[in-house]
Amino acid sequence: MSTLWTDYITPAELTGYARGYLSDYEASKGTLARWLPNREVADIVARFVAGQTGLIDVADFRAYDAEPGIGSLPGGKRVTLELPAIGKQFPVSEYNQLRQRSIATEDEVRKFILDTTKLVVRSVADGMERMRGIVISTGRATISNVDGFTMDDGFGRSAGHDLVAGTLWDSATSVSRLTYLQTIIDTYTDDNGEAPGAIVTSTKVLRVIAQGDEFSNQLVNGASRPATTADVNAILDANDFPPITVFDRRVKVAGSTTRVLPQNKLFLLPAAVDPTDWEGTELGATFWGQTLSSSEPGWEIEPSEQPGIVVGTYRNEKPPMIAEVIPDAIGLPVLANADLSLAAQVIT
Repeated sequence: MSTLWTDYITPAELTGYARGYLSDYEASKGTLARWLPNREVADIVARFVAGQTGLIDVADFRAYDAEPGIGSLPGGKRVTLELPAIGKQFPVSEYNQLRQRSIATEDEVRKFILDTTKLVVRSVADGMERMRGIVISTGRATISNVDGFTMDDGFGRSAGHDLVAGTLWDSATSVSRLTYLQTIIDTYTDDNGEAPGAIVTSTKVLRVIAQGDEFSNQLVNGASRPATTADVNAILDANDFPPITVFDRRVKVAGSTTRVLPQNKLFLLPAAVDPTDWEGTELGATFWGQTLSSSEPGWEIEPSEQPGIVVGTYRNEKPPMIAEVIPDAIGLPVLANADLSLAAQVIT
């Protein structure tokens, strides 16, 4: 039987450390929380209104002393979605405990626990980031038989927002990148009433864009060279297109390095926001719910701090007395207005 182990650090303190590290880790790696920002809720479900766009009916002009006309709130489907659990525990082995006991000070033992906490936080952060990529890329939240758990929730993205270019850009430098970008930006704008604020894609797609005839720069001697990132964004800006944001983050899944977003697609999205500014975008959010362990009296976590990832250390009462740093979290990224995203395959 395992019991809460608080000899060196309490769950409340460890949770605060974990959340600070989570924020720093996402900032250092680059995160799609800039488009699906983090939102903590004291619940195990996400509730949102799906299908709203950025436009509402205009106000009517009226005569003085006349009452304003009566409007209606933006329409949309109210959605309640259960949040799945996420986590991976990391053991502190009997050997490591013995070594720490025999040679380490209390501060060094605490540091060992904190370093292990970094690992569990990175594991949870990468798992949530991978799901953000799945949601943005496919318009669905899909989990395929992980220990018997399966999930496949669609957010209603239109078929016209999941596209494959008629002629892939890596087939020839003469294939017009600008023409296709104009076409899909027009589709996005017509459907949403507002233009996208960002083009998100991989370094590989950016290089293929730069190799296009429209983007190559003529040099003094008549030769040409591929455009730089600055050149590409300057040309996009001249055409009133949003700038390209390169996103190449990778995570490890079952031992294999996996891209968060596929490298053969580009994505039209709203402008990026701060990863905690969930009210700053209508695209959606990454919901973090409230776990059962967060409200356990022994964890001593204040009620206002209970939603979100929590971390505690447990230890077996009988030999070999293995200790474990265990994260506990529930959450899921969702698209509240799925057509504010558009995915287009542009290279092979």
